[in-house]
Amino acid sequence: MTLVFGHRGASGYRPENTLEAFELAFAQGSDAIECDLVPTKDGQLIIRHDNYLSTTTDVASRPEFADRAREGVVGWQETRVDWFCEDFTLAELKQLRAIERMPDLRPGSAKFDGQFELPSLTELLTADFARGKHLILEVKHGAYFAARGLPVAASLARTLNEIDWRERGITLTLESFDFKVLEQMQRVCGAIGDYVFLVDTWSDPQLDHTAQVFDGISFNAVLVWDNDMVAECHARGLKVFVWTARVEEAENTVEGYLARFVHTGADGIFVDQPDLLRELVAGLA
Repeated sequence: MTLVFGHRGASGYRPENTLEAFELAFAQGSDAIECDLVPTKDGQLIIRHDNYLSTTTDVASRPEFADRAREGVVGWQETRVDWFCEDFTLAELKQLRAIERMPDLRPGSAKFDGQFELPSLTELLTADFARGKHLILEVKHGAYFAARGLPVAASLARTLNEIDWRERGITLTLESFDFKVLEQMQRVCGAIGDYVFLVDTWSDPQLDHTAQVFDGISFNAVLVWDNDMVAECHARGLKVFVWTARVEEAENTVEGYLARFVHTGADGIFVDQPDLLRELVAGLA
C-alpha cells in the first residue's frame, strides 16, 4: 500500500513545520512526517524550510529584531532582504511564532498564526506523539551553511547521539537535494536509517550510481508522470517517493488529482492534506 507522508506535517491545516502540524498529521493517519532542518547561529537545528524567516514567522512584526534584517543569500543562491536563521540563536528564534506561508490559499491554517513556536529537532525527537513513529529529516542547503561555519551534518549527528530516539521507537529517513551533502550525512551519521536523494530537475538521474550509494530517491512528481522512471528505480532496488500533493492545485476533482500521484507507483507520497490521501489510499486497497 502507498505510504502517506505528512509534508512539513499537516501543512494544509496548520502552519508548516510546527509540532502541532506534525501531531495532526499523525492523527490523520500519516505513516511518517517530513520536516526541514536549518542551523541557528549557535549551531542548533531548528525546523524551518528556508534560512529566511519572513514568510513563515512573525519576525517582521518584532521590533526587537528590526535591526537584524539584511540583504542575504537564500538557499537557492538568490539574494533578498530578510531575517536569516543563521543570525539568531536558538533562544532568540524560540521567541518567534509560526505563521501560514500561503494565507490567501489556506485561511483555515492562517487562523493559527502567532500561536505556535518554532520547534527544534530535539523537541520533535522527544515529543510524546513521536514515540514509535517514522520521521523524515531533510537537511536544507547543507553546502551553503557548511561554507559559513555551520556544518549541519555534524550538528545532526550530535543531536541524534544526545537523544535516546531509538529507545523511543523512532525510525528515521534522511534526505537532501545535494548528493555530496547526503553522502557526508551518511558518513557522519552512520547506519541510522534510510538515505534518500531528492530530485527536482534532473535530465540524467544516474540511477545506477544513486542505487549504489543510497536507499531511495524522491522526485518532484512532474518528473515521473507518464513515464517508466519509478519502475526503473524499483528495478535497481531504490525506494521511490514523490512530492508534493496539495489539493489547492487540483484542476478538477481532488480525488482525481491525488490518484495521479498514487498511480505513479511510488512507495510514498508527500502531501499537505494527509487525511484526504489516506482516505483515497484506503479506498484503493
